[in-house]
Amino acid sequence: MQESNWDEDVVFDRDHLKAFTSGDPFFEKQVLDIFVQNAPGYLVELSQASVDDWSALAHKLKGAARGIGAWRLARASERAELMENSMLTEEISSGVCASLNVRMEELLAYIAELPKDEDGLLI
Repeated sequence: MQESNWDEDVVFDRDHLKAFTSGDPFFEKQVLDIFVQNAPGYLVELSQASVDDWSALAHKLKGAARGIGAWRLARASERAELMENSMLTEEISSGVCASLNVRMEELLAYIAELPKDEDGLLI
């Protein structure tokens, strides 16, 4: 599988989310709320994954990040997904998960700081 060319400098691509939701602010809010509620759990699952489950769980995290335009997290998740099973020692998988966690925290903080109206819709 060839790696993507998502811009890893982009923490969150609002234009991507707008395109995905057809600019519907209520749908944008729903999508972001679902991401914020579920994606950290995907990272927990990955941190506890067996070698056999690693790729599928990294793919799940990549898909969630890609869906909202979180290119920095999506790209790192993709690299985790593409890792060879023979490379997945406990030390390496822990390091990858720590790096993903930093990116997740950065993204969640970024989302929390986005300007919103009184209904929680993005401005």
